[in-house]
Parts: sequence; structure tokens; C-alpha cells
Amino acid sequence: MLLGTGAAVAGAAAVVGVAEATHVLDDAARAVGIEPKPQPDPRDDRIVRTAAQDLAALLATVEATAARHPTLELADFEAIGREHLAALGGSTAATDPARVAGSAGAAVTALRKAYVQQSRARAAQAAEAFSPALVRVLASMSAGLAQCADAIGDLR
Repeated sequence: MLLGTGAAVAGAAAVVGVAEATHVLDDAARAVGIEPKPQPDPRDDRIVRTAAQDLAALLATVEATAARHPTLELADFEAIGREHLAALGGSTAATDPARVAGSAGAAVTALRKAYVQQSRARAAQAAEAFSPALVRVLASMSAGLAQCADAIGDLR
């Protein structure tokens, strides 16, 4: 009896392994009434973590610039940064306002450069992402960051 049960378990495991390898496991699960839950791709998890860290640093830089140069109208950029960060489930970082350029013009130039870099990074990550939903989020963020780069240049 024990050998028969072991053989049945081994046979079932082999069937599941073959179904997974041939990419029909989800179809087989649906056929028996089980609704499979998609698992996130580990590469997508890495992309989300990296993007969240990058965007937290960008938001911290915007906040530090706003603190150092209160005449610059950066509230909208801060709000956009918080929305992007929330979409990725990230938390904020800190940047010392003393590290921000002393002149408002130099600070704006540095922010514009940071937004351009972040836009390009999100576009590259969108091209690497597996999940279509993540591709859309990252591509949208890239476009939004590019718009921020243009808009922040108008603050000079």
C-alpha cells in the first residue's frame, strides 16, 4: 500500500512537472476547476524595488530643493513624486538640503538632469519588464518624468 501511494505521488509530481515545463499547468488547473494565481516574475520584483529606490531618492532631492529654495514652485513635482512612489509601494528617502546647489538656477538644472535620468531609467525598465501591467506603469512613469523634466526647466 505504501509503495503504491509513493508511486502515485511520484507520478502526480511528474505530471505536474511536465505540465509546468510545457506551459500547460495553468490550463490543466483550470480544467479541474482550480483558478491559478499568477506569480510575479522575480525580475519584475527587482525592477520594482530598484525603481522605488530611485524614485525615493528623486523625491528626496525635490523636497530638499524645495526646502533650500522656497521661491521655486515645486509642490506639484513633490506630489507627482509621491504618487509614483506610492504606485510602486516604495518609501521615502532623505536628502540633506545642504547638498542642493546654492543658486536656484543650478538647483533647477540639477533637478532637470535628475528627471531626464529617471525618465530614461523607467523606459529601460519598461523594456525589460515581463508583466504587461508593469510595462504600462513604467512607460507611463517615464513619460511623466520626461514631462517633469521639461516643466522644471521652465522654472528658471
